[in-house]
Amino acid sequence: MLKLIISLMFAIAIANSAELKPKNSSVLSQESKVFVNFEAHKTPSKKAVKGQFEDVKFTPASANGNTFREVFLGASFMINSKSAVIHSKEKEEKENELMKFFFDNMNITNIGARIVAIKPDKIVKGKPKTGKFSVDIYLNGVVRNIPMDYKFNSGELSANGIVDVSAFNSKLIFELVNQEFLRQKKERVSKNVNIAFSTKIKPALSYAANR
Repeated sequence: MLKLIISLMFAIAIANSAELKPKNSSVLSQESKVFVNFEAHKTPSKKAVKGQFEDVKFTPASANGNTFREVFLGASFMINSKSAVIHSKEKEEKENELMKFFFDNMNITNIGARIVAIKPDKIVKGKPKTGKFSVDIYLNGVVRNIPMDYKFNSGELSANGIVDVSAFNSKLIFELVNQEFLRQKKERVSKNVNIAFSTKIKPALSYAANR
């Protein structure tokens, strides 16, 4: 009888262990570089002016987690505005100078951002996971919240949204930049700028229940 009781207790312990460690469970970590890109548009031609912030400090909400929500909900970004670089075939140095003029006149160096909410879409088997981030952006003493569509697929997370750059106590400065564009016989730039970030997420630990 004692042997039977011990055997039953051992079987229950194994079963509980399997529940705590479900098959194909994994722990995720974000250790790779975070890329932050932007894309403005000229009017009326709608020609894209693309660029990237080359100095971005990313702080995950947690060093690792069972889902990317645990890693990214509450994660923050610190972006050095002076590291913004225009990417164009023509190497339009004047546009880089005007962007520098914009940030210098706001007397700021850093742009802050924090993911404050995550709303996933319904999961469809075999399809990338999608949804929306709610992101607070801190710029020039102002906080604005913007929605960003995200996609999580094969270990890569990407998100994009639209920022009204004139909404950060910078409407006057934005107009001065556009006046300078016009003076140089260039088109105005739309106040709505596409912003995007991407990074890779990798399994830090994985195991199977029947291991």
